[in-house]
Amino acid sequence: MSLNKSESQEGDLTSSLWEEFDEVLIADVIVDVEAPDLQPTYSYRIPESLLNEVKAGDCVHVNFAGREILGYVISLRHLRRDDPLFGKLKDLLGVIEEAVTINEEQIHLVRWMSERYLCDLTSAVRCVAPSMLLMKIETVVERTRPDLRSYEIGGSIPQAHLIETIRTLTEPCLVSDLKAAANLANYHSAYSALLKKSLLRETRRVVRPKASEKTAAFFRLGSAISALGGAGLKSEQQRKIVDVLSLWERTQTNPMPRNLLLERAEVAVGTLNGLVERGIVTREMRAIRRTPVTDSGLTSPPEVLTPGQQHAIESVGEAIESKTYRPILLFGVTASGKTEVYLNAIAQNLKAGRSAIVLVPEIALTAQVVDIFLSRFGDKVAVIHSQLSNGEKHDEWKRLQNGEAQIVVGPRSAIFAPVKDVGLIVLDEEHEASYKQETNPRYNARDLALERARICGATVILGSATPSLETFYASRLAPKDKKIEGAVTSKERGGKGKTPYAVSPILRVEMKERIDNRALPKVRVVDLREEFKEHRALFSRDLTQALGERLRRKEQSILFLNRRGYAQFVLCRDCGFVAKCPNCAVSLAYHAYDRSLRCHHCDFSGRAPQICPDCGGNKVKAFGIGTEKVEEEVVSLFPEARVARLDRDTTSTKGAHTRIIRAFREGESDILIGTQMVAKGLDFPAVTLVGVVSADTAINMPDFRAAERTFQLLTQVAGRAGRGKTPGEVIIQTFSPDHYAVVAAIKHDYKSFYEQEDVFRKELRYPPYSRFANLVASDVLEKSAERRAERLAAALGKASLEGIEVIGPSPAPLARLRNLFRFHVALRAPLEVPLSEIVRTALATLSAGDRLSISTDIDPLNMS
Repeated sequence: MSLNKSESQEGDLTSSLWEEFDEVLIADVIVDVEAPDLQPTYSYRIPESLLNEVKAGDCVHVNFAGREILGYVISLRHLRRDDPLFGKLKDLLGVIEEAVTINEEQIHLVRWMSERYLCDLTSAVRCVAPSMLLMKIETVVERTRPDLRSYEIGGSIPQAHLIETIRTLTEPCLVSDLKAAANLANYHSAYSALLKKSLLRETRRVVRPKASEKTAAFFRLGSAISALGGAGLKSEQQRKIVDVLSLWERTQTNPMPRNLLLERAEVAVGTLNGLVERGIVTREMRAIRRTPVTDSGLTSPPEVLTPGQQHAIESVGEAIESKTYRPILLFGVTASGKTEVYLNAIAQNLKAGRSAIVLVPEIALTAQVVDIFLSRFGDKVAVIHSQLSNGEKHDEWKRLQNGEAQIVVGPRSAIFAPVKDVGLIVLDEEHEASYKQETNPRYNARDLALERARICGATVILGSATPSLETFYASRLAPKDKKIEGAVTSKERGGKGKTPYAVSPILRVEMKERIDNRALPKVRVVDLREEFKEHRALFSRDLTQALGERLRRKEQSILFLNRRGYAQFVLCRDCGFVAKCPNCAVSLAYHAYDRSLRCHHCDFSGRAPQICPDCGGNKVKAFGIGTEKVEEEVVSLFPEARVARLDRDTTSTKGAHTRIIRAFREGESDILIGTQMVAKGLDFPAVTLVGVVSADTAINMPDFRAAERTFQLLTQVAGRAGRGKTPGEVIIQTFSPDHYAVVAAIKHDYKSFYEQEDVFRKELRYPPYSRFANLVASDVLEKSAERRAERLAAALGKASLEGIEVIGPSPAPLARLRNLFRFHVALRAPLEVPLSEIVRTALATLSAGDRLSISTDIDPLNMS
């Protein structure tokens, strides 16, 4: 018999209700645990009390392997009650209030990172939710009766001892504190027995991080002042406080900050406290924001634009207005005004109601960029980098999460910032290797920026005078009509972009002239082969003379050497002994300022020997040069010069980058000596000379990218000269003046370098014409590491497709690092091959022990 329409609808409704009742809501949680072979996620039932509270991205409290820990909900789904999994699930315990939540874009990045870079989801989540904002679970215990005494326990001496011990502690106390104070051999059995008897009660509490809100005292006049008038004031200091507060309250509705009140009244804090006790002045504590960067006072009015800047701004503006995914290479010579293009683009993006992320390659560069951005956008700018205190990170992260700041500036980790509705992502100096993280998860912020922009329909600006070969190659694929196939509109977020190319095309916008048509600096090359025949010194005669001239003309100079420390190694000239790191297969660098030997890989340090430990001879000498040695030589040649040094040794303390850069910009130093930190986009208008002490440190590296890095470093550091009204000059000292990277850098000719390097890469099937994966097997025993690498190579060979080449195993360039022997296996694949999937398949066939001892780097920038 057929049902009529109303009967059919009623049946459907009943069926639907029964299906809903027959299902429960499940949370898939990434647990914050360090353990081998974890599942990507673990499922938990959501109890009725939390049904309307839990959402994807929340930080939650769960029971895992017998202990209570934190995790993040990555997704929600329904599970039927008759599913075999249902009975095995535990209930989710609660949502952590005020913890960092993860938005939809960040969840996508977590999954994408895990798939692309073969890292576990927990490692990916820790990038997105910084550890300083995570909470911890602590177990506390107390007596169920406050008057419970040991004689009520019975005959168990250990249990009685625990009761007396807990009486001496503040209740409730940490279980770990009770265990330490009791010092019992059979602690666990006694403690468990007391719990079963319900004589002790355990509870869990979530410990907030130390990075909580910062508060400060504020003051206003109290009600007692009207009753007392001026007669009740005991001293002139008290009258000063009242007068200052009275004046303040005539124009201000908010209370007065304590420091400002004490400064204006010129009194001690004790006087103020006395007035508070009498009710004449009232105190209230208010939350205040920690500011990670102090205002430099720099003003940055919009500049008169060059034709190149105007063209670039129009091109970027079109992309921003489209609200679709648009990657753009802003290819401009040094000092062509790329920063002004960024500023205009951000202003247009803010006008459209969207947020922006600005990535810079170094913390040193963050300081300068932040000064400029603060002068233009004020409190809309937040700063994120590793040298901030936990409190500063807390405040900046919360400002971004709450929408109080719409622009975030920082190094690679800023790509994970919780900015809302991202419309623009800028990577300044996009070619820099520092955008690649060299520890797990080994992500590249450039690729993450492109992916984040794709899913939220944003514009990406990749800015550089010396773009990476991969980026420039992709810019040659872009169609001339500026339309990038596979663009995703803001309404289609989460969809997969499609492109006919194995490499996604990037639109190229060129800026060929410097601001005010300033000339590019003249470059002179000193051939050290010829120079050393007559003048064997750290500085050539040309460089020494040029430095002296700049000092006389009150102009500034930069000296560049990409090696810190005083010398590369210490050697005994009698027996050939070289001081080496006990943990790594490298020589120790000598640092003169504290006569120490240091490993720049594992941070081992020790005293430099004066007597050879092998032969007892006294001919132990430091060889090679570093920035310390350069500084010593400058001071010796020019004692009147004011010298500053910018490298990892001088910037280890908080704020050191900012202090050194600002001081040099303000003319407090004549000569700045530095490593590659000084080559990355810094703008010093008074610098008219750049000296490259040795161009050979990068050329001779055993790496197919050596020429590219040499050209980039030389071109970038040369670009620091002549950025003001006075023309600049660059002097490059090298033993390889005919190398094509040096020749192209002298001419500031990126395209000629690219054409030559492109031929080399294509012939040898190097990126951008292929992709690499580098897998390193390690072990404390050399043979075990080698056998593990052999098993890895065999597994990769079985999993590989046609056209894929397995290279190795062989000892890694750093054959021993942090007491581990290392062998690596490389995989070279055509662009269209799913490289990550092949590596994942191969790793899955290995034992858990092997997998845990293999590090994987997809698209590595170095093979060490």
